[in-house]
Amino acid sequence: LLKSIFRAAAPSRLRGSRHLNSIAMVEASPVSELVQALRTDMRAKLLDCLDEMPGRKVLVMDPSIVRPLDSIVTPQDLKDHSEQRFILTEHAVSVSCSQMIFLMRCCRVELIDWIAKQILADEAAGKDRMYVVVFLPRKTEQCMERLNRKSIRANVKVVECAIHFFPFDRDILSMEAPGVFNEFHVLGDPSRAFYLAKALRFLQAKFGTIPTVHAIGAA
Repeated sequence: LLKSIFRAAAPSRLRGSRHLNSIAMVEASPVSELVQALRTDMRAKLLDCLDEMPGRKVLVMDPSIVRPLDSIVTPQDLKDHSEQRFILTEHAVSVSCSQMIFLMRCCRVELIDWIAKQILADEAAGKDRMYVVVFLPRKTEQCMERLNRKSIRANVKVVECAIHFFPFDRDILSMEAPGVFNEFHVLGDPSRAFYLAKALRFLQAKFGTIPTVHAIGAA
């Protein structure tokens, strides 16, 4: 990549032409087509989850996925499928909508406490709402156990949304898991490694066996 950048910066017209050709090849490559197919599939899945509740609703999102979601849906998409949008925090929000959707990663189990805090605050205020908790990419026993321990009386529906990757360029997929090294090597938590394996299996089930896999660092 660096060589391509340096060559493109050189005054040679031939090098500039080769650089443009390489960009065109990336745009039309099977990899870019795969990434675009995944983006389309993930967008459809996410919007279907948001439509679990017809009508006016509030969307409350895990802060770690707000920016990555920009690679899948547009702000207008979210506006068309939700009345209001908030970032999930430890402080409950006060809204008038009778339906609320929580969108969170299943690996962030601690966010269940914030979701429960919101629901319990609504119950204390006498607000009657319907709730949907959407787990990306799947629900886990840890999440369900933690939710059940909160003694929530409201009707809470749990939904899975199989979004494993976020497409950040025509040929780049990212899982957006910046804390995986610390969690695995320092805390001894293999959860993210498990989700990585599940994501690769999902990719191969959809597009076929990956012929070559490269890894950085020791296994």
